[in-house]
Amino acid sequence: MLVSDFFETYSDLIRRFGCNYADYRLYPEIGYFVEACDAHAYSAWLGHCKTRRFCRSLTVNIHVPFCHLLHFYSPHFDQDVSNNSDSAKKYHDYLLREIKLYSQLLTDPPIVEQLYVGGASNFLSYAQLNSVIQEIQQNFTLMKEGKLCIEIDSKQMSESSLQALREMGFNCVVIGMQDFDQGTQQPLHSSRIEASPLCAIRNAHQAGFKTIKIELFYGLPKQNLEKFAHILEKIITANPHQISLLNYFYRLDKVKLQRNINLEDLPCEEVRLEMRLFAMIRLTEVGYVYIGMGLFAKYSDPLVVAKHQGRLHYGLQGYSISSDSCCIALGISGIGNIGPMLSQNACDFVNYYSKLECNMLPIMRCITLSGDDLIRRSVMQALICHSVLSIESVETFFPIEFKNYFAMELAELVTYAQAELITLDDEQITVTPKGWLLINNICGVFDKYLRTRK
Repeated sequence: MLVSDFFETYSDLIRRFGCNYADYRLYPEIGYFVEACDAHAYSAWLGHCKTRRFCRSLTVNIHVPFCHLLHFYSPHFDQDVSNNSDSAKKYHDYLLREIKLYSQLLTDPPIVEQLYVGGASNFLSYAQLNSVIQEIQQNFTLMKEGKLCIEIDSKQMSESSLQALREMGFNCVVIGMQDFDQGTQQPLHSSRIEASPLCAIRNAHQAGFKTIKIELFYGLPKQNLEKFAHILEKIITANPHQISLLNYFYRLDKVKLQRNINLEDLPCEEVRLEMRLFAMIRLTEVGYVYIGMGLFAKYSDPLVVAKHQGRLHYGLQGYSISSDSCCIALGISGIGNIGPMLSQNACDFVNYYSKLECNMLPIMRCITLSGDDLIRRSVMQALICHSVLSIESVETFFPIEFKNYFAMELAELVTYAQAELITLDDEQITVTPKGWLLINNICGVFDKYLRTRK
């Protein structure tokens, strides 16, 4: 089908249903966390984790907030402009302290199935990063075939650098990709050039990474369909294993540096949609499979296999073949979850360092999910991972009568069924291929907090 046909269909649907950009990796979102965090409750759930009463393995999420140059497109974590090696050393030392503190609380070394290093990981030296990995290996049990993933800045990564990361044990690399066009980059304060990210992909292939994931932004200032198509073709030629399409958000309330962007330079919603639809068609043509939530993967990718076998999970790190129901967050502003508790570490260095100096976990705020939160999160994750929600399965796991509990939601979903975005019957809710582009909206029907805001 031509882009024009897709565009006509979906532009009409978006006018009818609007746009819900929540990706539901986190439910509820951080704004609903409370700073009066119950440390005793958190420790109790850690104790359950220690005895492996509700999870067999852990995900460890390490966040490095430093950035040599602040970017305008990342509202999710705090960043810090710094070229001071002393700052990196201090942060490294406190990371080690945090790892040791968790090892004391989890006396039996837990199995770590997934490890993520995100943020400006390039800020740490290779020796510092390696010592962090070794500290985790000494205090936890890293699964031999586990997933070790790191985000990198392509303009600071040489072939030898990527080889060094591979030798540390990393087998997955995430490369953030902006527009190659220098005119487009300028409002984003980025100095990347076209050769840099493409070389990083090529070098990652040569280093032997099992998964190379590209995060491609669309809707950037001064970007149009022609420019976006150019970068997409370049990426396809570089042949990464996964490509994630990310809508560029203008959030002045969260990213104050965006005030330097001229609003007139931002593409309108219809142009953004056109870019997204073009990418979906083109990536499908060249052999990528649409997993969902903007993520595409090669046909042989483990995520595609897991999708076909019904083994996908969706959580803090996006799609995975392993559940991250137990995720320990290390570093400033890191987000984790233990059992029904979601938590975020301190977002400023003073509080982060001071709590660790007092031998306390640096958690700033958290939330204990209610029974209703758990039910709704389960429903949304089933739709996101499997496209199908079995009513009987929900009633088996939770003490509810689905049709009564979600009477309001089912009434609202009738409109989606009439638009052929889903099919509804007495046994299940199924997302149609046409509905995948609006899966966020479909999940939003079950989002109690979104309904309250509306």
